[in-house]
Amino acid sequence: MTVPLIQKFAFFLALGIGLAGWVTAHAAEPLAFYVNYAATVPTAPLLVHGTAIVHPEAKVDLAAAKRAGTTVLAYLSIGEIAGDAPYRSEAVQRNLPFAGRNEIWKSDLIDLADSRWREFLVHQLAAQIVTKGYDGFFLDTVDSVDLIAPHNPVRTAAARAGVVKLIQALRATFPHQRIVINRGFFAFDELRDSIDGVLVESLFETRDAATKTYRAVDPAETSELLAKLKPIADAGRSIYVLDYVDPTQPGRADQTADRIRALGYHAFISTPELDGRALAPLRIAPRRIFAFFGNLTEVQADQIRWPADSFVGQRLQAPLEWLGYEVDYRRLLVVEDLPALGQEYHAIILPRSWEIPAAVEPYLVDWLITQRAAGKKIIIFGTLPFADPAQRARFTAAFGLDGDGAIIGPPFRVDVVSKDPRLLDYEAPIRGLPVSFLNLRAPAGARKIFSVRALFREPDKAPADFDPIFTCDWGGMAMDPYLLFRRADYREFWHLDPFAFLTEALGETAFPAPDTTTRDGLRLFLSHIDGDGFGSFSHTEAGRRSAEVVRDRILKKYPLPVTVSIIEAEMRALVLHQRPSESAQLEAIARDIFRLPHVEIASHSFSHPFFWITNDRTEAFYDEQNLELKVAYDKLDLTREIIGSVTYINENLAPPDRPVKVFLWSGNCRPPPEALALTRQLGLENLNGGDTIITARNLSLTAVAPRTMPWGDELQVYAPNQNENVYTNNWRGPLFGTFVHVLDTFKLTESPRRTKPVNVYYHFYSGDYPAAVQALETIYDWVMAQPLHAITVSQYARMARDARDTTIFSAGPGRWVISSRGESRTFRLPGDAANRIDLDRSTGITGWNIYQGQTYVHSDGSAQVVLALSDQPAARPHLETSSGEISFREHTATRLAFRVSDTRPVQITLAGFAPAAHVQVTIDGNPQPRQADASGRLSVSLPDQADVTVETAP
Repeated sequence: MTVPLIQKFAFFLALGIGLAGWVTAHAAEPLAFYVNYAATVPTAPLLVHGTAIVHPEAKVDLAAAKRAGTTVLAYLSIGEIAGDAPYRSEAVQRNLPFAGRNEIWKSDLIDLADSRWREFLVHQLAAQIVTKGYDGFFLDTVDSVDLIAPHNPVRTAAARAGVVKLIQALRATFPHQRIVINRGFFAFDELRDSIDGVLVESLFETRDAATKTYRAVDPAETSELLAKLKPIADAGRSIYVLDYVDPTQPGRADQTADRIRALGYHAFISTPELDGRALAPLRIAPRRIFAFFGNLTEVQADQIRWPADSFVGQRLQAPLEWLGYEVDYRRLLVVEDLPALGQEYHAIILPRSWEIPAAVEPYLVDWLITQRAAGKKIIIFGTLPFADPAQRARFTAAFGLDGDGAIIGPPFRVDVVSKDPRLLDYEAPIRGLPVSFLNLRAPAGARKIFSVRALFREPDKAPADFDPIFTCDWGGMAMDPYLLFRRADYREFWHLDPFAFLTEALGETAFPAPDTTTRDGLRLFLSHIDGDGFGSFSHTEAGRRSAEVVRDRILKKYPLPVTVSIIEAEMRALVLHQRPSESAQLEAIARDIFRLPHVEIASHSFSHPFFWITNDRTEAFYDEQNLELKVAYDKLDLTREIIGSVTYINENLAPPDRPVKVFLWSGNCRPPPEALALTRQLGLENLNGGDTIITARNLSLTAVAPRTMPWGDELQVYAPNQNENVYTNNWRGPLFGTFVHVLDTFKLTESPRRTKPVNVYYHFYSGDYPAAVQALETIYDWVMAQPLHAITVSQYARMARDARDTTIFSAGPGRWVISSRGESRTFRLPGDAANRIDLDRSTGITGWNIYQGQTYVHSDGSAQVVLALSDQPAARPHLETSSGEISFREHTATRLAFRVSDTRPVQITLAGFAPAAHVQVTIDGNPQPRQADASGRLSVSLPDQADVTVETAP
């Protein structure tokens, strides 16, 4: 930029001239545009606004924007050149003349009367912009020519003429690029054929630079601007209006955008920083949570080096994901680790067992105060993280807490003063504990969920009150020892209902929650096999390999998608004690399995590493890092494990048209970022890890893992459920009676709320013994009897990653624009929303299903969908459930046309017809008259592949 933006805002606002400008409309939001002058521009807003203006040096994904049909314009200052402009030195070297100095903002005025400037701007700077792939230019500081010689009309006229010649030269040189100018009303008559639009700011709302407050624009100023804009609009040029509204007043932002769009003008409501903060017409739903993690111990087994080992990762991320939030993590070791958080962040979590260096404590207090002032919620678990009493006192004072947070006690007795039974005694009963506690009480106006009073033996020591659990306007706290109960076997159980507490502390979710448990109204099913035991000789069928038993008794019997992996070293008979002659037979079995049409192919590594990170906290659990091999392999080689094994499978075992799609982690399933990066670079999905094993014997939400876990800048996708090795006590038995407890897991992750898909996950050594095979058959028979929607592991992994990356924009009350890759296609709203879904005002929505008080909304896989609610929407036929993949070609009030595809017959239910309506269903060209039931539903059984049309009878 030629002038620092905040400074330029105040300068231009004082002069009454504009600040920025932008361009075309978008299909989803026809009267919205976007401005972001930050060094890095996020992709999601580019895709939903349709037109964006960014700095030409910004890091921006132009390719993604082009695929979405978005026009991206580059900022170009034509009236001034800032001291930090990247091209300033070249302008000086060319001896280009300046027309004066703006001492306030330390910028030089460009002398556009000189043709050399026009040559430089058009053929140097603009040409570079076009070469980078931008779709056009936003020309700023157009009116700065009036600053050159305000009392010299001859020189001013020459400068204005230079502006006209420059823009006409841009149009002639780049006839296919879009040109939008910032104001420049003086030149419109001469430029009407050279520009595509004009931008103005502060039409209705503004920020006063002098008082630094937001205010309404004087009606006289608004009338004057509207008079100047009318001839431009009459000439067919687009008008773009940038207004500024207090970000704490989203309703005012919506109203301002509506006023602008009612005039037929494009609107963008933001703040003066112009760093991409969109307040209206589209406003990012803040669904990201920022969580700290880490400690300072040097004891390897106790180190919290990764989010996977943190309190938030192990205890809170899963319920947060269900509520619709995604968690980002950061260790705090130096001051620079305290980030600037954008509007996508809703809250900050200070976790249990968190340790930070003493030197950063004062900066953390300052940062938290700043974040609270910016509207971020702050939630604290465990205890206060401040060792320094001075910093602890600063924090408690700033957040209105009564007490200094110092440790008191221990008392001889603790009485419960008050407790909320709706949120407490969730998995373990809560009671007063005679242990040391904090001198801390909830701030005024807080809702106290649990309060205790400590009594001391010393007669001169007065009783002390402690509010360990409360919520308040800035978030809340849930403190030890009243958070979790730890059993003798180290299993933990919640005293506190985490769903209810997080909902209160965060506030009700105001957006559709991405859901990875459900597709088209039914619970998801996926299955995968780790390659271990592929070559074992089975006790089930004498003389046969366990892989053959699994193939014949399970894979060929049950027509469900399954992702199958192998270990390369075992296939090639490189494992110690294998005979070289085994390789040919094992490879033949693998090829036969991989040819099955419902099998997806995966790698389970080269040598089956038991731990993937050297000096990992779990390393002590293993005697060796990988399988003992007959070949030299002394150090784990990630390239060999991942790229090598995938190449081996693709070249030797997989059908030519069905390469490896997934990498299944082995051992402790804790891959380093470098390993995850290799799978991503290969275009593979990754899965495994997590510790979901909730059963009747381990009845706690703490045994439900999150769906993904970040490692550095990479992302691991966790398996929705654990494998039979865990259920069978590492195969020490019993083999049948234990693994069937996975059915408990499936039921407990379905009720009282659906938190996981059904995931049948096992190893090939399940074919070793008759009881293990019988357990698998029992599990699969249960699966076949359930109304499930089956997908592959690669589909689930893409869905899980997409859910994390999905950006949701509020488009006003009861309306959202959802931007994703189209893999995460289900979104949850409260149950009463079902009666308000307006298909006429929505796009990409195929239907919904109500279950457990939740509305599961289905989308069609579009990268952008619009979900709108109305008080009285028109009734329209829609999809309620489908057990197989369904792709709509047409979806109107009178006709549905779609195709279904699955590995077994498909059951669909449509709803929204008139009660007992007569409906014409055509399946693969065969018409079949049907009738909806009394509730307007129609259930149809279809073959595994079918083209279908459904039409309401006249």
